[in-house]
Amino acid sequence: MTTVSFIQRSLAFTHNALIDARNGTDEELHFVPDRGSHSIVWCLWHTSRIEDLILGRITDKDPIWNQEWADKTGLPFDGFGTGMTDEDAQQIRVSDMQVFSDYQDAVFERTETFLANATDEDLEREIPARKGTETVGEAISLHMMGHFNGHRGEINTLRGMQGLPTVMAAQGTH
Repeated sequence: MTTVSFIQRSLAFTHNALIDARNGTDEELHFVPDRGSHSIVWCLWHTSRIEDLILGRITDKDPIWNQEWADKTGLPFDGFGTGMTDEDAQQIRVSDMQVFSDYQDAVFERTETFLANATDEDLEREIPARKGTETVGEAISLHMMGHFNGHRGEINTLRGMQGLPTVMAAQGTH
């Protein structure tokens, strides 16, 4: 298995979990526990924005997120959740989940298109990072695979607190 195919398989799992996490009522998706800082919606917005920003750096294209997406979803145009206070994070609300889902799907599609044409050598290319540079492979591995699966755990905790099944509860039973 090549490194690219490993990444494709890992991100497919992560993307499917994040897609499954969209299932729920408005109240369930925006639920924040007492003394909690994030909702499922916040996790979905945050991970999608980060992936969009990373793929923009990797492909040297503008992010998909723009003012039109922000207006249609009711989400902030600026920022992506990092450094946000708990109070600000609790205020994140999606006004149209279908439009947000369309944005998230477009981000995932951009990633899948890049990986479908990438080689293991492409993963070694240096790209700008917050502190210096990192390789494409590091950006994907650290921020998209590792970080996003941490938020998948957070989503499962939030779902469990509400009596909902975990995301991808049937994973591995097919």
